[in-house]
Amino acid sequence: MILHHIQTSATSDNALSTCLRYIQAADSILLADDAINALLYQHLRQQLMQYQVFVLQDDVQARGLQEKIDSLSQVQVTIIDYNEFVAQSLQHSKVITW
Repeated sequence: MILHHIQTSATSDNALSTCLRYIQAADSILLADDAINALLYQHLRQQLMQYQVFVLQDDVQARGLQEKIDSLSQVQVTIIDYNEFVAQSLQHSKVITW
């Protein structure tokens, strides 16, 4: 079980698309920094909907995306803080930062 930590925007980098090619069903994704903006795009939300997706609370607030994330119906997104990020890192057997 791997935690895939994506930090870059899907519109300027291929980290998320590469991750989605290699991810396994039991893996999870953590969207941080500009990677959170992937949730604004329908086609990316559809690709993410089959995985457990986490986002960092500070990054959500910094980008003003709280209401948007709360209204998502396709993707189950869990908002976490840095302590929960550490806990998820320990629960997964490996963390890959893309």
